[in-house]
Amino acid sequence: MADEVPNPQEMINIDHRPPATGWMDTPTVLRKGIYCYAGNPKSLEYVGLPNPRQWHPEDDDWKLPENWVEIVLDGLRDRLDRFRSLKIFMDICVRCGACADKCHYFIGSGDPKNMPVLRAELLRSVYRKDYSLAGKILGKTVGARKLTYQVLKEWWYYFFQCSECRRCSVFCPYGIDTAEITILARELMNLLGLNIDWIATPVANCYRTGNHLGIQPHAYVDMLDFFCDEIEDVTGVRPKPTFNRKGAEILFITPSGDVFADPGTYTAMGYLILFHYLEQMGLDITWSTYASEGGNFGFFTSHEMMKRLNAPRPSAWGSSGSWAANAATCGG
Repeated sequence: MADEVPNPQEMINIDHRPPATGWMDTPTVLRKGIYCYAGNPKSLEYVGLPNPRQWHPEDDDWKLPENWVEIVLDGLRDRLDRFRSLKIFMDICVRCGACADKCHYFIGSGDPKNMPVLRAELLRSVYRKDYSLAGKILGKTVGARKLTYQVLKEWWYYFFQCSECRRCSVFCPYGIDTAEITILARELMNLLGLNIDWIATPVANCYRTGNHLGIQPHAYVDMLDFFCDEIEDVTGVRPKPTFNRKGAEILFITPSGDVFADPGTYTAMGYLILFHYLEQMGLDITWSTYASEGGNFGFFTSHEMMKRLNAPRPSAWGSSGSWAANAATCGG
């Protein structure tokens, strides 16, 4: 395994020259260390995602339903009807390439299919085959292609490399939201049970405990109590946070990473110090141990999962009687 890991010099030698063959004719090779591992079937089953099973990205057989092409195309048709933005994004791109050098995955890999414009083209080419007259008649000549097993594997490999940061969208002269294209492509793959464990297990944890790390309420309180000890040791002042207190003016929701690992823990201690000061100024703040995730991991899965994982927040807000809820963002 150690021999397969490139050394630092090899890693910085990134070739951004495109291959000699066209992108449709350039086979996709799933590189170890680039692809993520398949979603744990227990996690998929916990949140009711389809087709939970054990599989590996390097397997020839991904154990898909027999009618998987029909499932994906029906899903695409449904989303074109529901999301007007998707059809617009599929139709208006002029391939100017303004987004190409804005993507850290393209810059870091040199792989043209990691350019946002070409990553979107992976889905757009299938759309064009079924939903444009030119694509139906002229096919590959106008960038249209059928959905095949290799195309699906290409989707999975590249759409799960995108972090949905939306930097490319900022520079797009047409305002195409490539992150939304990524979300919808992942929705289609989730119809087949094609997810990655970095997403599937945090989603299941959020649904079960309210945060992506699976921290239960009593552990959450213990962690903040430890931070209060640290603050008191350094400053001589001990914050006194409250949890799930009804009638508080402000219900605070934080990313679970801030109570789990450095450097987020220092951010959490900053919250505690700030809130101690604000409470002396008259603000009334309580922390939620049930809606304990400021980030929404449904964002990496589907629109429906976003709504499901967001549900504990207004629920916790309503039950606390607070007039304001402030959820910090992951990494914020």
